[in-house]
Amino acid sequence: MQMKSKLIQKIIASGLLFAALTAPSQQIVQAQERSTFLLRLNCVDTGIGNWRRRSENVVVNKAVYSSRFYMGSGDTLASLTCRLQPNRENVNFQTLQLGFGMRDNDQGSPRVLVNVYIDGVKAESRTVAPGGEPAFVSLDVTNTQNVSLEAICKSRFQYCDRVYFWEASLGIAP
Repeated sequence: MQMKSKLIQKIIASGLLFAALTAPSQQIVQAQERSTFLLRLNCVDTGIGNWRRRSENVVVNKAVYSSRFYMGSGDTLASLTCRLQPNRENVNFQTLQLGFGMRDNDQGSPRVLVNVYIDGVKAESRTVAPGGEPAFVSLDVTNTQNVSLEAICKSRFQYCDRVYFWEASLGIAP
């Protein structure tokens, strides 16, 4: 009888330990599921240059990033506008997270200015350069209708290489 009691205690203790160890990982998974990739929404090309959804690994400032899309401004500008509201899921997004930069091996390219607009108002600007630091932007987009991204070549006489985006997610409140 005493052996059964100890066995039951060990099983209960093991179960509690397992529950304690798995609960944090379940919260992390739930937090990760609470975001949407920006280009899953209705997005429209609004510039002379181009942008394409394309997955590839790029090296920015000696680190590898998994790019999800790029913007190529050429010698002018590239831009896109995405409608956040209304959307199919009827979700009110709260944050926009962006991570982007230019490849290390594009050393001959001029710098590119990346602007972010929220409902037509400039909210953030970052300049990126080949081999330079990556840029990270986090913005509040609660009750926002549209978000625009614009990549402007800093030279009118020389072609600018692409800006690669590895992060472009819209956060949803839990």
